[in-house]
Amino acid sequence: MNTLWKANPGPQEKVLSIDDSVYEILYGGSRGGGKSDAGVVWMLKGTVDPSFTGLVIRRNHTDLRQWLDRARQLYKNAKFTGKPTVIEFPNGSKVYTGHLKDQDAFSQFQGWSVQRLLLEEAGQIPREEDYLKLISSVRSTNTIKPQIFLTANPGGPGHQWLLRRFKIGDRKPNVAFKDTISGRYRIYCPATIFDNPKLMEADPQYVEYLKSLPSPLKEAWLEGRWDIFAGQYFKEFDPAYHVMEVEDAKKLGYGNDNNNRYIGIDWGYAAPHAAIFMEVTHKNRVFVFDEIYGKELHPMELGEKINKKCQGISIDMSLGDPSMWTRNPMSWRAEHASMYSDATIAHSMKGNSDQPLVPNLVPANNDRVNGWRNMAQLMKVTDEPPNFIIIKGCAPNLLRTIPEQICDEKKPEDLDTTLEDHAVDACRYGLAHLDVPGEPKERKSKDQIKYESLLHPEPESFNYDWRD
Repeated sequence: MNTLWKANPGPQEKVLSIDDSVYEILYGGSRGGGKSDAGVVWMLKGTVDPSFTGLVIRRNHTDLRQWLDRARQLYKNAKFTGKPTVIEFPNGSKVYTGHLKDQDAFSQFQGWSVQRLLLEEAGQIPREEDYLKLISSVRSTNTIKPQIFLTANPGGPGHQWLLRRFKIGDRKPNVAFKDTISGRYRIYCPATIFDNPKLMEADPQYVEYLKSLPSPLKEAWLEGRWDIFAGQYFKEFDPAYHVMEVEDAKKLGYGNDNNNRYIGIDWGYAAPHAAIFMEVTHKNRVFVFDEIYGKELHPMELGEKINKKCQGISIDMSLGDPSMWTRNPMSWRAEHASMYSDATIAHSMKGNSDQPLVPNLVPANNDRVNGWRNMAQLMKVTDEPPNFIIIKGCAPNLLRTIPEQICDEKKPEDLDTTLEDHAVDACRYGLAHLDVPGEPKERKSKDQIKYESLLHPEPESFNYDWRD
């Protein structure tokens, strides 16, 4: 009997032997590791139940066609029909296919019920929130337990959330761990091109091509390393240098009364809003010391939260997203709605003009490219401490999202706007308007002043006494 397909010994064999007690499987690493074949065969394992429903998702239609070509070679008895393609097996089990052509596509499968979800090139999904929408359809009422199989290479918009979700580098690979919130198990299984002898034999020059790539692409695509992030925008950022305890920051000028203080504000309602609080010293060193981050607050509610944070703090200027000054651009602008207002977001956020909630609120400079380069320049690490420092524990969402930002494919000088960029946008607004204060004068005690007056007495005053 002819063998149609056989797993490569090593990672491919291991990943296909994982039992159904594991809910999420990430099979990732270098290019050419045999990930696509593993996904095709993994999906086939569920078709033993006539009531089985599977779903295969790829980022675009072209990639999906390539997957289908391979599936036709291995699913010999299946029938491929329709657009998008539905694969039906002789016993009645089905596998549906789809691609993520736009942002709305992430929620199109939410009403479905599928037992197995194969997500190819998961690193192309920009946000974990989008991934969670997709997997909400994975559930079972038959003999096949629900399971998700992801393939991914390091890099791409989804690099950071995959790194976090599967604890790559923190947990031992090939060993499942239990998620503390859901109680379900996840596992990361790495593979490289060297684990795929079929490709090595068929195309040995491909390995040489990968070896010839510049860093960090070579480390990501050849070695499958997740600690190197190809395409990362803020390559200078490193928490070891840019996050600091309060006491250490004070030695560099943080907290001085002479420092200027600013707030950068990025507005959002359905999308997150962000307010980043920062201060700058006379040496142009910026300290981020607080943040507000959340969703679904009306402008005045956000203004009230900012106002509470400002108690006891002198804010020189608040810089808002210029679109906040657009007249009533919000989704609730319908006049019949109870919250209707013809005021702009900025004016609603400020509240009473005599006692504004947000101090000195003005539109920010929205030059994105120069703003990002200014931010990156402040992060530059030399022999001296960097000029951009986050106080430890004070801005978790800014700290989380800075490393996630990648270059836009079409405009590499800008950030990819599909990512979670609200906190970094707010930070950019504030940084674009910093005014460096003058050097603080040394404060003298009363005894010092008295002592200096004895050493350097003022000349006796005199007056003109005109006498004949």
